[in-house]
Amino acid sequence: MLKKSFVNISLVSAGHILNAVLGFFFIIVIAKKLSLNDFGKYAMLTSLLIAMAKLTDFGTNSLYIAKSISQNKINLLQKFYSLKIILFMAASSISIGILNLLGLSSLLLIAIFLFGLFAYAVNFTLYTLFQKEEKFIMLILLNTIIATIKGVFAIIILTGLLRPTLLNTFSIFCFSVFASLLLILFLPKKTRIFRPAFTGMFSYLKQAYPAGISQMIYEGWPAIKNTVAKLAQGFSNVGIFSLADKISSIFRLIAISVFTVLLPKNARRKKEKLHYDLKESLLISVGIIFLAVIAAFISGFLVTGFFGTKFHDSIGLLYILIFASAFTSIGTFFENYFFVEEKINYLLKLSVGKLIIFLVFCAVSVPTYSLTGLAVSYLVASLLVLGAISVIIIRGSKSNNGVKYL
Repeated sequence: MLKKSFVNISLVSAGHILNAVLGFFFIIVIAKKLSLNDFGKYAMLTSLLIAMAKLTDFGTNSLYIAKSISQNKINLLQKFYSLKIILFMAASSISIGILNLLGLSSLLLIAIFLFGLFAYAVNFTLYTLFQKEEKFIMLILLNTIIATIKGVFAIIILTGLLRPTLLNTFSIFCFSVFASLLLILFLPKKTRIFRPAFTGMFSYLKQAYPAGISQMIYEGWPAIKNTVAKLAQGFSNVGIFSLADKISSIFRLIAISVFTVLLPKNARRKKEKLHYDLKESLLISVGIIFLAVIAAFISGFLVTGFFGTKFHDSIGLLYILIFASAFTSIGTFFENYFFVEEKINYLLKLSVGKLIIFLVFCAVSVPTYSLTGLAVSYLVASLLVLGAISVIIIRGSKSNNGVKYL
């Protein structure tokens, strides 16, 4: 079973990394072509879009997988779909308000943002359905289609056939997602039928909301950090910080891959009255730390080689953010323990605690140390929360009738 998990994790990770490389190629091109100020605005818009798209999930995706597998819940699907409509409407309203506060409120920009929000909401739903069926190739293709389109446009921009602006680069980012929605044709027929089922929907949401708030905070970290960077100096600061943050985010992709594979597996173990397999998660954690050391060693050469002197200030930040992202990613894939063991309330406490720690440290350090203080604040918050997760899981294993998960 351990070998099978590693094979699936490697497959999903390879797909995510390939997609990240194509997406990173697009980032390299537009970072060089756009002004630092416009690149900062682009980073702010895209990070906000992803955060708001995750609001259309709000913990319901993972809860749906865990319940439909471990408890044979066959009547959840229509509630799941119906809830997506409500959450999309809420996310749209909140997005418009935030864009206005940030001064990014042109009608065309808002329209593009909402189109992108809708596409991502459907994309995330498809991801969940393929994850439940353990169709990992389809999971990869969902994002490979998006990344390929970005890669093609990067080549078009490099050849001079398209002059990048804030508006057209953000449009590419948003509309590339629509092509991935064609994969809906590869879902089982029973999942392609939608019948509104609002009865009991809010009870389902009540179970999901602790994980939902936790997820919003986690997925909203790029937007939160970019907002702090903007308050520190402006959109140029956002450009410098977001580049380092994007490079370090490779560990988030690994965490997503591990979570994707282990959640359905451990849900089945729960159904079969077996204990959560903590041993393989610990082994993967060691591998993540090892990768962080390697990444820190080569990161300076990466920034200098690809981006030149314009982003030289990002290098020091990158060293810090790589380890912060590594600690965060380990905590992320351990979160499937809380879904499987139905201890989702812990996720809310951990996420809110991390956000509070981060904001407190930012309030103290950012006024003096600017972006370095911002990066260190995130590192400290990530490490402390990982420690808390470890304590909770170890205590849980000891209290489970004397049977440990290891």
